[in-house]
Amino acid sequence: MTESNDDPLLRAQARVGSLLDEKWRLESLIGLGGMAAVYAGRHRNGARGAVKILHPELARVREVRERFLREGYAANKVEHPGAVKVLDDDVVRSGPDEGAAYLIMELLEGESIEERVHARGLPFEIDEVLAIADDVLDVLAAAHEKGVIHRDLKPENLFLHVGETPGPFGWQRVKVVDFGLARIAHGEGVTRAGMAIGTPSYMAPEQAEGRSEHIDGRSDLFGIGAIMFRLISARKVHEANNVIELVTKMAQVPAPKLRSVRADVPEAVAAIVDRALQFERDSRYENATAMRDDVRAAREGRPLPSLANNRALFGTEPTLAANLEIRAAHRSDPPTVPVKHKPPPRRSRKGVWLSVVWVLAVLILAVAVIGLSRRTHVATDLAGSASARSEGASAPPLPSTTPSLDPAAAPASSPSVIGTLEELDAGGADAAEPPKIVAKPTVSPVKPKTPTTVKKPAIKKKK
Repeated sequence: MTESNDDPLLRAQARVGSLLDEKWRLESLIGLGGMAAVYAGRHRNGARGAVKILHPELARVREVRERFLREGYAANKVEHPGAVKVLDDDVVRSGPDEGAAYLIMELLEGESIEERVHARGLPFEIDEVLAIADDVLDVLAAAHEKGVIHRDLKPENLFLHVGETPGPFGWQRVKVVDFGLARIAHGEGVTRAGMAIGTPSYMAPEQAEGRSEHIDGRSDLFGIGAIMFRLISARKVHEANNVIELVTKMAQVPAPKLRSVRADVPEAVAAIVDRALQFERDSRYENATAMRDDVRAAREGRPLPSLANNRALFGTEPTLAANLEIRAAHRSDPPTVPVKHKPPPRRSRKGVWLSVVWVLAVLILAVAVIGLSRRTHVATDLAGSASARSEGASAPPLPSTTPSLDPAAAPASSPSVIGTLEELDAGGADAAEPPKIVAKPTVSPVKPKTPTTVKKPAIKKKK
């Protein structure tokens, strides 16, 4: 292999004009990707087609080669005019590309959405974005019905085919290409658990996390939602400095609301994109048909059909929030179909933590109330003691050497009161107050008073 063949672009360009596998003349290079190069080719019988050749270094990896060759079977299983047709597949038997796998597909005229982004910039007109989503969702509805999950929806894999009768946006139909990563239900898979398969910027959370058993049609709906988000807002769902950081964000961070990055988007359009990008797959559209119906309603200015069909909108809290957001977009024309009541959603972890916080708050409040009541009780006792002492002041005085027999004076120096104050105020801001309260009985004017019982014996002797 020469030095020029070490560079994928130079190697791809060097093939132009050569005869592949003694059958296909490679006329021009259409595109170059991470897995393969695509050429406009002409068969020896005159038929034209797109020739997709897997890079030689990848063709040596059995798993990659098998996935590449399965693309034809997955695409043809869809049987929809919007899915690119694969006419043939084979392995080069001789020449410089011996051992390389290749596919022959229908030759399309036009450009991919990614090529249009580079040529015209962002954002796209919202009407064109809805038209693109309408075509893609129609393909996905047919694919999912046949058990085919694409798993790699991105602007590069959506081709704006011009055709013979271009529409108002300059293209006739969107063609979904590259079913190389597609998974066919009930077939032999080639993806290991824990392996993130797809393009990071358009991966659903379960896909980015490598939970292959949870990938289904709703993962594709996240992909088309991410494409719509980028075409409308001119930014991707998440931005990152490297692939690892990006995959981590896609797996762990919910997508932002569309109107948080572009406020002038119609509410109905924002509701569609936001629901497709829900973090939990159960909160997204239940299938491509339901999302397509909402897109068509938005294109025609009608209320979204999902407003009248709430079966999937009350299963979890995020879904309920999405439903309320969609309803807000059409308050002037509410649905006439009664809402079906379903069991309340299962409590989330967030609810559990809120409950714990509330319990702690109630406990702290209870302790504060008990402490306040105990302080009030002590203050009442002290007030009663002071009142009793004032009443005792009118009685005849006792000699200073006679111990006090008045029970009203006892609580002022009672050990139980002192103990209560020490328990409440120990270590607190009022720790210096108890000594002042305890010291009052020692200077109380009650003790020097003389009781009336001292004069009574003298009166009795006179009688």
